Amino acid sequence: MKKTNQPLVSVIMPVYNAGEYLAEAIESILDQTYQNFEFIILDDASTDSSWKIIQSYKRRYLKIIRAYRLKKNLNRGGDTCANIAISKAHGTFIARMDADDIAHPKRLEKQVAYLVKNPQVAILGTQAYVINKQGRSMGVKSVPQEHNEIYQNYAIFHPLIHPTVMMRKNQMPKRKSFYKIKYSANNDLYTFIGMLKNRQFANLPEKLLYYRVHGANDSLTKPKERFFNTLKIRLEAVKYLGYRPSLKNVFINIAQAAVIFVLPEIFIVPVYLYMKGIVKPVLKIPLSLPTLSGIKSFVY
Repeated sequence: MKKTNQPLVSVIMPVYNAGEYLAEAIESILDQTYQNFEFIILDDASTDSSWKIIQSYKRRYLKIIRAYRLKKNLNRGGDTCANIAISKAHGTFIARMDADDIAHPKRLEKQVAYLVKNPQVAILGTQAYVINKQGRSMGVKSVPQEHNEIYQNYAIFHPLIHPTVMMRKNQMPKRKSFYKIKYSANNDLYTFIGMLKNRQFANLPEKLLYYRVHGANDSLTKPKERFFNTLKIRLEAVKYLGYRPSLKNVFINIAQAAVIFVLPEIFIVPVYLYMKGIVKPVLKIPLSLPTLSGIKSFVY
């Protein structure tokens, strides 16, 4: 039974050919300690088993899951699908989720508690564990916690882990679609950097997502194209949106561009993973954490 005195959360999950990991992703949301949520799943005309998996959970959780399937693949990435899902959301808060990741059982609980206590914050992310295709720990993704540091780091990397984000619906831009779709990728960066000037961002210190790196992640494909998209977005933010990075971060960005320009594309992702500390060994994930069937497989 849902606790109706708590804010409703709309969990938004775009899906495209994620059948191999989809059940774990769905179960990790259904097993949240915070239970006042609706789960909106939008399938972008998958050609694998994804829709069958979604339907099987929909039949079992009729009061929680709202599932939709597009007749034709949009071929424009998860943010375009997310726009459709967000248009159907009723929640006070909107939480993004990816179909190949696993949410920590207390993710929604901790994010809702923070947003209720800090009404000035519009967008809230978290830290994340990084897991491989088999679900074993690879490292961590760490991002700054305070708004000012998040603001400055937009000059050199995206300081929000997108599938950890929870947004306050009444502070989202009043336009037809939340995500501004302009580039072949990086539209989440394009959208969020446009909100920096007038809204407060934050990241929780806890690792509340198990972010899966499996070789086909949208965020790790075509790395040169994606990086130069980010340059265009940052330049546009400086020119039109009043974004003002520090001189230090401007020089770091120039150095990044020089390295990316000369580095063969095959090496960019491994170098990125190493430089961010993602591929370095980390301590065991604490056994005291609540476990899911999927999480047990990589606690070692």
